[in-house]
Amino acid sequence: MIDVSKYDKLLEDIKSMLFSERKSRKLNKIEPNFYKNIYSLFVELNAEKEMVVSTDITEYMEITKLLDDARKNFKAFFQVRFEKIAKYSVYDDIEEFLYNMSPEEKGIMRELNEQMKNYYNDFIGATRHVEEQKEEETLQEEIEEPTRKIPEPEIENNEATEDLIPVRILKDQPPIAQPEGDYYLHKNDVIYISPSFARMLNSHGICAYISKGKKL
Repeated sequence: MIDVSKYDKLLEDIKSMLFSERKSRKLNKIEPNFYKNIYSLFVELNAEKEMVVSTDITEYMEITKLLDDARKNFKAFFQVRFEKIAKYSVYDDIEEFLYNMSPEEKGIMRELNEQMKNYYNDFIGATRHVEEQKEEETLQEEIEEPTRKIPEPEIENNEATEDLIPVRILKDQPPIAQPEGDYYLHKNDVIYISPSFARMLNSHGICAYISKGKKL
């Protein structure tokens, strides 16, 4: 049979804290391990419930009743306690409220406080103003960015410069990979490229040949 007595103190503590929390307008002091003990309570009771589910229906029902009682009282305590925490989280200075709180509650309070500040700044336009200013600075940087230079193709295997032919680019293109390197082609650029590459571009209407000797 389950030893109910070992859970009695914690259950009584929950009921007592619920009563005190309801009577007080402030947050009452809570033990640092309170929520860890609550977690252990539910884990242990659920484990014992699973152990007897097929062997002892009387004990199963007793554990189920104990779990329901613990859940009901803890939920009531949680709602009263965290209603206060949520209320105090909107204050600019929350340090005075942290003294009576558990480590878990302190983390939640700080997180809520940060969110509330963000909501407030958004409502008064402060956050939006900062974001718009950043967008304007980014756009200005893009406008002022120097025009990229078209890299001269590297000639491999000692290929003679005379083998390259001049062409004029007719429209902007995304980067095009070639064995000698990547080409960044823009409208009206005049570059020297290999005949095979020139034929490929010309067949797609990307470039036009420039006759040798013709003024570029």
